[in-house]
Amino acid sequence: GARLFKLQILDHDYYEAAAVDQQLRETTVSSRRGTIYDRNMNILAMSASVSNIYLSPAEIVMYDEDPAFIAQGLSNILGIDFETIYEKTQNRASWYSTVVKKVGDEITEQVRAFKEENGLMGVKIEDATKRYYPYSSLASHVIGFVGTDNYGLEGIEAQYDDALAGSAGRTVRATNAFGTDLLLSGFEAYEPGDAGYDVVTTLDSTIQFFVEKHLRQAVEDYDILNGAGAIAMDVNTGAILAMASLDGYDLNHFLDVSDKARQAIDQAESEEEAARLLSEAQSRQWRNKALSDTYEPGSTFKIITLSMALEENAVSLNDSFYCGGSVSVKGRTSPIRCWKDGGHGSQDLTQAVQHSCNVAFVNIGQRIGAEAFYRYCEAFGFLELSQDPDVNLTATTGIDLAGESGSIWWSQNTFCSQKNLSQLAAASFGQTFTITPLQLITAVSACVNGGYLMQPYVVREMLNPDGTLAYERKPTLRRQVISEETSAVVRGILEQVVGDPNDST
Repeated sequence: GARLFKLQILDHDYYEAAAVDQQLRETTVSSRRGTIYDRNMNILAMSASVSNIYLSPAEIVMYDEDPAFIAQGLSNILGIDFETIYEKTQNRASWYSTVVKKVGDEITEQVRAFKEENGLMGVKIEDATKRYYPYSSLASHVIGFVGTDNYGLEGIEAQYDDALAGSAGRTVRATNAFGTDLLLSGFEAYEPGDAGYDVVTTLDSTIQFFVEKHLRQAVEDYDILNGAGAIAMDVNTGAILAMASLDGYDLNHFLDVSDKARQAIDQAESEEEAARLLSEAQSRQWRNKALSDTYEPGSTFKIITLSMALEENAVSLNDSFYCGGSVSVKGRTSPIRCWKDGGHGSQDLTQAVQHSCNVAFVNIGQRIGAEAFYRYCEAFGFLELSQDPDVNLTATTGIDLAGESGSIWWSQNTFCSQKNLSQLAAASFGQTFTITPLQLITAVSACVNGGYLMQPYVVREMLNPDGTLAYERKPTLRRQVISEETSAVVRGILEQVVGDPNDST
């Protein structure tokens, strides 16, 4: 009586759970992964129904099925080597051995017909989904891709994986003592999962196409060896309209590498060397240069220096700057040279910007002063000040994409040293520090949009499976760096830089 009381009352829950575990088989059912759209609702990434084909070697033995016959039949349908499939039938203790994942409807129907015509219990078909990218390589570094298990691995697919993936469902079936489904038992429970959210990006596929087209042409025209990056941003909101990084890759075949890389891999002296070269080539092609690579911005940074100087009233439109071809700076043993031999002579502020004159901008930087220059660099998002004035500084924009690199800036004490003004001089025309292209375009946008530093972003909305709005991203203002009046002057000057020099209007 005591023993029965313990088994039936005290240990009831334990033995009930054990019995259920033995008598039921639970199978995970993938949910629909959300679709990724551009800002005009063009599909950039979508999921379609496919099937996984697998074997149950234990059931092949249990039902006395011919493993060679099964292997040959599947080999003919799937185009997979007979020996590879036959080997999978030999692990007789296994109930699940994958043959191939994510095959389309046509192949699935051929396997189903082969299975049903021959009454094969050891051949299994399960529902799955496969990711498709209609535009192939377009915006590949922003969209990213998913792995074989439908987990996002790069780009938006990785950053928003939880939202896109939803939650998996499950099917529960009764099994016999061998673990085989009791299909005639009448017991089957299905619990559907939740489909993922659809994601609406800020990308414009038309703008993206032309950015990539012209960037590809520029790489060819200037014989660029290490790829290139480009960004188009809405200056008023921080929304990324296009982001390109070359060389790109086909999202539908993200493991494939370029012909040039494949040639080097094929010539490797060992399998280990070939594997290393393949991994390096894949990592290079997946790297988003516009987000992850830092560089010296050079003369493009003169827009930032100009904005600082105008805001600080350190210069005016009527100021004159003389360029004789070089300028001496305290702390340097040799003078800083202008890009133009012999210099630009006398010029006003607008002409100095039009000429992209290094000498003029060194003088402008000296007028701003190192400490004020450093503060503005923080305000524009290039660095984050530290309590330690001797540590080199960095910063990121905080965009909603993984893999963003940070800038590399001189420490405050080094940059602001009154004994050596060379760092300030070089920084005035964009040298001796590194930033990302994303940081630069974000700061330049602030120079011309009224002075407002915006948070860059690539996802605008998330939609429920029924199409209703689940989340909307509003533009985020980080701070106002310069006044609207200063910004208007900067816009006017920059317009003249790219305008027709012969147009007197």
